[in-house]
Amino acid sequence: MVFNISARRSDAILLTSEGIDSLSLPGMDHATVVDQILAFHRALDTLAIAESPSAQDTLRQVLAWLWDNAAGPILDALGYQSQPLPGQPWPQLWWVPGGLLSLLPLHAAGLHTNPLDLAHRTVMDRVISSYSPTVGALAHARNAHATPDADRRSLIVAMPTTPDLPGRGKLAYVSSEAALLRHRLPHPTVLTEPATNPDTSAGQLPTKTAVLEHLRGCAIAHFACHGQTDPADPSQSRLLLHDHRRDPLTVAALAPLALNQAELAYLSACSTARMSDMRLLDEAIHLTSAFQLAGFPHVIGTLWEINDAIAVEIADDFYHNLTKPDGGLAPHRAAHALHHAVRVQRDRQPDALYLWASHIHAGV
Repeated sequence: MVFNISARRSDAILLTSEGIDSLSLPGMDHATVVDQILAFHRALDTLAIAESPSAQDTLRQVLAWLWDNAAGPILDALGYQSQPLPGQPWPQLWWVPGGLLSLLPLHAAGLHTNPLDLAHRTVMDRVISSYSPTVGALAHARNAHATPDADRRSLIVAMPTTPDLPGRGKLAYVSSEAALLRHRLPHPTVLTEPATNPDTSAGQLPTKTAVLEHLRGCAIAHFACHGQTDPADPSQSRLLLHDHRRDPLTVAALAPLALNQAELAYLSACSTARMSDMRLLDEAIHLTSAFQLAGFPHVIGTLWEINDAIAVEIADDFYHNLTKPDGGLAPHRAAHALHHAVRVQRDRQPDALYLWASHIHAGV
């Protein structure tokens, strides 16, 4: 699903196995889209500071507008007009938002106020959503052929505290997230701050050098840490590791990688799929796309700041749903597993959109 939003007209380009079609979106004129984006992100900024019923109302209104003018007509055109019956497979839809719409959670569009709505007027009640920055990046991910075997290895990078980040450095639930992952992931190497933490593998600090070294041999990588977006230079957006001040793990640092064993990267950090400078939106440069292009066919990222406690619940549910009956993992089902985990959170607190709508799946 590719979008064209311009001052002249707006359309959705429908790419299916049957061919290419277009759908006019008259309600998505450029000025209105910009107004909705600004309202949505002002509300997010307010909620990052304190609870605000009016800000939550704004989020609901924007996602309802997005459903009425884009997502709803698209799903109707594709024939996804109801929720799959129990036992039926869920269809999967890939969003290639490009430009402006990359700033809105298309996967969360809909009317979420009534969980008993028999019309299921939400995207996540009709299809499983995935994202790709471009059609070419999606093709690249589909052509990546990992060679998993019995020795499939994983990497857990956990930063319960972050050096040189006063006031915001502590993440109270990261240690719990790392602990549960040790029992979920195969042959895990754990790098955690500080190195004296008993969970740390061989006392090795989570530095950029250590992470890049371990990434080359692992199939699954999970990061539980702070993320930082650089609006002026997206290639400098980074995950905040032990040495983030002097040698940061940036988008640019990931660019040279070509990972043959890679299957799944889970970025449990803030804003890893966010672009904030409207002048650079078409470039689609952020941490999630960088991991995808480095070789991970499945990447879990976030569109804005996430709640530490909710992040642990989503991660736990995600890996639970990724686990096969024999105890192994099925990374190719990452989109399905995240879809289920996010819907669980939505059903628990449908009004708190900012808590559960940030997580996205990117890739095949």
